[in-house]
Amino acid sequence: MYPCDMLSVKEYAARQDISVARVHQLIREGKVDAEKIGSSWGIDESELRRQPPLSRPLSPANSWSLIALLSGVEPENMEAKARWLLNRKCAALAESNAPALLLASWLRNRAPVRALHANADDLGDLRSDKRIVLSGISDDRAGLSSEHEVEAYVDPEIAQQLINEYLLVKAKNANVWLHLARVQADADGRAPLGLVLADLADHAGPRESQRIKELLSNR
Repeated sequence: MYPCDMLSVKEYAARQDISVARVHQLIREGKVDAEKIGSSWGIDESELRRQPPLSRPLSPANSWSLIALLSGVEPENMEAKARWLLNRKCAALAESNAPALLLASWLRNRAPVRALHANADDLGDLRSDKRIVLSGISDDRAGLSSEHEVEAYVDPEIAQQLINEYLLVKAKNANVWLHLARVQADADGRAPLGLVLADLADHAGPRESQRIKELLSNR
């Protein structure tokens, strides 16, 4: 028995007009998020609205190198071939009408993310917690009102401690997104611009997509 907001593989295939075998392949490749329910897969109905990746993801190392370049920082110890590849990526972003989709495709391996829910009264304290680095919709460069949400990076070694302290729970109606990676904030305490761009791309909304174009053009 599936929850009301979950689809079976067969139902998802019918809604997307693809074969059941193709759905199983997409699940194996990580292109469709699915949850094991008994011996079968359940797929959240929200997956029907998710844009398919435009390209294969970069490796974690190349993801962080591209983030550095987008932040105006020269990556250390980067091989010539990787530099050439990432220069092409930067050029493609500058020319693309849909840079958000490219970023979401290329950088989806940069760090695990936890979608969580917090009590609304705790969001202010969480946002000002010095153990996190605000990014994405919570970064002031995004220009988005996010007082009812928090997006940030946290050192994986202290992530569970933070989750426990703020009583954060896994939820579909998330208002907290914690990316698990050590991030060095700049002198103003802000995340690298490349991370802000990548995080906005994951939200895939029209406001976020427009802001990505503006931030890229102003680099």
